[in-house]
Amino acid sequence: MRKLKLALILPLLFTAGCWDHLELEEQAFVVVVGLDKGPKNTVEVTFQIANPQKGSSDIGTAENEPPSDTVRFTSPDVLSAKDLANTAVTRTINFAHLKTMVVHEALARDEAFPHIAGAAIRDPELRREVALIVSREKAYDFIQKNRPRLETRPHKYFELMQQRWQETGYVPFSTLNQYLQQQVVDSMFLAIYATADSKDYRVSRHEDNYLAGQVPKRSGDTVQMMGAAVFQNGCMIGTLTGQQMRWAQLLRHKSSISSFITSFPDPLDERAMVTVRLFKNGRTKIQLNLAKEKPDIRVTMPLRAQILSFTSLQPYATDTEKQMLLERHLKEEIEKEVLGVIRMSQRKFQGDPFEWELIARKHFRTIQAFQAYGWSRHFKKANAEVNVDLRIENFGKQRTPYSEKVNGSD
Repeated sequence: MRKLKLALILPLLFTAGCWDHLELEEQAFVVVVGLDKGPKNTVEVTFQIANPQKGSSDIGTAENEPPSDTVRFTSPDVLSAKDLANTAVTRTINFAHLKTMVVHEALARDEAFPHIAGAAIRDPELRREVALIVSREKAYDFIQKNRPRLETRPHKYFELMQQRWQETGYVPFSTLNQYLQQQVVDSMFLAIYATADSKDYRVSRHEDNYLAGQVPKRSGDTVQMMGAAVFQNGCMIGTLTGQQMRWAQLLRHKSSISSFITSFPDPLDERAMVTVRLFKNGRTKIQLNLAKEKPDIRVTMPLRAQILSFTSLQPYATDTEKQMLLERHLKEEIEKEVLGVIRMSQRKFQGDPFEWELIARKHFRTIQAFQAYGWSRHFKKANAEVNVDLRIENFGKQRTPYSEKVNGSD
């Protein structure tokens, strides 16, 4: 009898907990959420819903279907829009695969945005690792115009772009979790700046001195991600170019980028440029002296450089004196650009985007003492010095300049 009861109970254990199970075709997986300002203190929420059959082994049954569908609703917040979406979407809205949140710049500058973002994370399906992007135009337009030709599935596009962001350093690696954390500390937050409108392109001698929309790209997908949106107290207050963003990341004690390619004017020919690959040669050292009313900040940035090209065709690879001249020139140029980013943060933004407040905290015994000190108030009037410890490793594969080969053959 006991064995019979056990045989009847055991199957129940394996079926328990499946009462709320949903099949794949019963769910609508949102991969991108867009936020725009709506009328009368509302928000326009855009959902880009992926088609799970597109790009999968079941593509034969969905050959003529689009890779995603986009719907937009006006509601008080994101969670209200999620429920409202089921008035038009037949499947259950699911945030489990949400990768990206796009916010229109106008909403990011509005004082209501911190409350909208804070309310969104109360949904247990919405993960805090969602990438936060600020778009120059409306988020709905950005999502609609983003049609990458090489990626069929929209979630894969943003997943691969995150890897490129960390490699180039043109934009910060910003998440919703980081945005919420920076609201409770005395520092600024940097978010990805993007646009789907490339009509304002221009040409600069520096390949990284652009904002989104300024990159001279003439064809392909219209979307550009370049530079950063600067947030203070949860609201956007300005922007950084791709060049400034790179230095801002290297000024942090821990940086997510380890190397990148950039260019500088040639010291022996002002019309030419020298292209180098810069490597971090250790952590950036930040020394603070907070004893005075105007704190002293000393930054030591260890870097290694590989010379990739110099269009002036000067004999840098063989002339030791010119190598020393080039090294001093690059050191001075980097120090000038880095110091310019610090000065702009102090005067224009009047805040710390370099996470130096985490280092300043260690100078106080209690968090109450640190808060009473007021890091932002002291940072904007601090005396900052930058020392770049630069070492040129090599000149790449070009061991002998082309001009010497030509002269030698003559």
